[in-house]
Amino acid sequence: MSLQSSFNTNKFFNFTGQIGDLAHSEIRVVEANCSLKKASQYLMNPEIDYLIVEENNIPIGMLSKSELLAHGISHEKDLSQAIKGIMNEQLVSVQKNDAVLDSLMFMLKHKLDYLLVMDGDIAHGIITQKDWLSVQVNYPIPLIKKLEIATSVHQVAKLRQKAKKIVWDNFIQEGDVIALTNIVTVINDAITKRIIQLSLDRMQAIGHGIPPVSFAWIGMGSEGRKAQTVRTDQDNGLIFENVPEEKYDTVKKWFLEFADIVCKGLDICGFPLCEGNVMATNPDLCNSVDKWGDLFKKIIGKADAEELLEASIYFDFRCIYGNQNHALQLWDKLFEYIEINQFFMKEFAQNILEASRPPIKKIAWHLPEWFNIKPAPFDIKREATAPLDAAMRVLALQHGISVTHTLERLEKIMELGYISKSLADEVKKAFDFVMRLRFRLEFNMKDEKNISHEIDPKTLIPLQVRNLKDALKTIYELQDYVYMHITGQHRVPWAMR
Repeated sequence: MSLQSSFNTNKFFNFTGQIGDLAHSEIRVVEANCSLKKASQYLMNPEIDYLIVEENNIPIGMLSKSELLAHGISHEKDLSQAIKGIMNEQLVSVQKNDAVLDSLMFMLKHKLDYLLVMDGDIAHGIITQKDWLSVQVNYPIPLIKKLEIATSVHQVAKLRQKAKKIVWDNFIQEGDVIALTNIVTVINDAITKRIIQLSLDRMQAIGHGIPPVSFAWIGMGSEGRKAQTVRTDQDNGLIFENVPEEKYDTVKKWFLEFADIVCKGLDICGFPLCEGNVMATNPDLCNSVDKWGDLFKKIIGKADAEELLEASIYFDFRCIYGNQNHALQLWDKLFEYIEINQFFMKEFAQNILEASRPPIKKIAWHLPEWFNIKPAPFDIKREATAPLDAAMRVLALQHGISVTHTLERLEKIMELGYISKSLADEVKKAFDFVMRLRFRLEFNMKDEKNISHEIDPKTLIPLQVRNLKDALKTIYELQDYVYMHITGQHRVPWAMR
């Protein structure tokens, strides 16, 4: 099997694409008993760079031109022997429609030299770690590797400053919001993981020893949604393994002390402490799996409107470090409690959607351009991105979807048939536009601590104003749709308009 290469080394790396679009496709599938002589004949063909070795129709290894020379002909091996004897057995496969970023991070995490890209049961191509480095100078692979071996919190903090330039360079060259949030997520996760590891070392150094039980460090809010921008505070928590009641206080004390070291380290690295105390240092957010479940059960069963708004940040959690099973157990508990108390979803939908509405109904947004009257400044986070995220969160919880990224939630909801493709496409466009405005706004801020998300339409060109108007209208319509979908009421109460 030989295909023309689809890998373009001059192309700026597309983080949002599918891995199949970037794979080397100059491949041929051979059987494990193929001789070295036959293999060398195949690889002499300039259109074939890789041999995929199969046994019983299952890929078991691969061989490249360079590997054949290094391990075969140059060593004067018997050319009649089977290729299986010298093939590279370190072969892991992904599907061609898998996300580029996920595939890359999988390769790095498991220290793989190659990934075999499959189209169902058929070999589609090969991607190598060398390829990633050659096509994407701005991708933070070197930075991540430096973070992994950083020996102090202050060293991590210096590396985080370098990360901002990487994100900015990608913003200028790529301009793709999903790509940018993916890069920010990868960098921030790497920073968090290293701070946690250094904090674990610190706990041992001061005589507290290793963790008494397994745990999961979770991100919540924008961190949990993989939607952090360049300026963000901490939203985190800690779930530890269930323990007997007589050991609970001792175990919890250990993790609270540990969380204090982690959160202070993250603060030094440029992630300010959360003013709302949504951090693992909060005793309510540093708990066993069961006690976290009790917290969610209380919120779902008894929370008032204000408490529901404050608690919504918890429902975007994901595991960043540690035992992911603890987070999965908590998702199971959450969906179980929601199913028992369906009244909660109606309350949750109404409160979340009442909290903030895009300002699109104000008259200034509907005046003709020749009036030369621009709408008043507004908070793009509170009145655009937050309502969009909230709407998708409500739909995801209603339908048992545990992915947290807003667009991943949208994709799952569309697959299940609970939102039309036309509305989903408009929501994607709205998300992209308002997030791009947020990125540019935050990149231009000079004050690191006082973050403002106010957008003044007077500073935008007419085309941007029109696109912003369309985005806000879509978010408003999405809120109406979610309210109707959850409550069964076709008209949103006047107070919510």
